[in-house]
Parts: sequence; C-alpha cells; structure tokens
Amino acid sequence: MHEFFRFLSKLIPAAVILLPILFYYLHKRNILSVKKEILLKEIENGSIVDPEMLAKSLTNPVSEEQRLQNSLRCGIIFSIAGLVVAIATGFFYSYAKAQVSGDGWDTSQMMSLTLVVTLVMAVAVIVLGVGIAFLVSYFNQKKRMDKTA
Repeated sequence: MHEFFRFLSKLIPAAVILLPILFYYLHKRNILSVKKEILLKEIENGSIVDPEMLAKSLTNPVSEEQRLQNSLRCGIIFSIAGLVVAIATGFFYSYAKAQVSGDGWDTSQMMSLTLVVTLVMAVAVIVLGVGIAFLVSYFNQKKRMDKTA
C-alpha cells in the first residue's frame, strides 16, 4: 500500500501539469475538425463557397474579448472549486480522524479512509491546477492583446 501512495505522489504533479494541456489540445482539435467537416460537406454538395464565409469559418467565431472573459471565468471557477474541495476535505479528514481515534477503528479502516481522502485531494489539486492554467492563459492573452493594441 505504501508503494501506491509513493506512485500517487509522483503522479499528481504530472497530472496537474499535463491535464490542462491535454484539455486545451483536445478542445482546439475538436473545433478545427468541426469546421473542416462543415466545409467539406458544403464542397461535396456542390455549393459555391463564398470566400468571405470561408474566411469567417476558419477564424474563431468568438471574439478575443469573449475568449478572454471565458478564460478568466473558468480560471476563477476551477480555482475556487479546487480550493474549496481541498479545504473541505482537510477539515473532514481532521474531524474524522479525531472521531475515529476515540472509536477504536482498526488500521485497515483507517487506511481506506486515508486512501479516499488522498484521492479526493488529488482531484482537488488537479481541478486547482486547471484553474491556475486558465488564469495563466488569461494573463498571457491579455498581455498579448495589450501589445498588439
């Protein structure tokens, strides 16, 4: 069981770093594939594709300002959710540990409680990492927009 916790302690930082990057990549890939499918269906149907409409479909339909606000909103929501879950789990674990020590639980029950709390904390850290990634993205995009303006 100790090896599992050691493995989990190595996995959490990697997940915090890699999951936001993976989510962003999959989101961008999905948007591009949908646009590609729409254009291919129009070309297959023999309709004449207006160059202006083609240019609009290849660009992001959401303005830069809206993307910035969405990034900020998601960053705040994910960060607060991660913090709340982590703090609530910490309080729950300290309360449960105080209650359990008086009731005389055996070590297997205590290990299962610790495992559940560790997994919930791992999820909370991952959610917090996603929120921080959104906030970093927001500030980078804002800096880039300020330079171009």
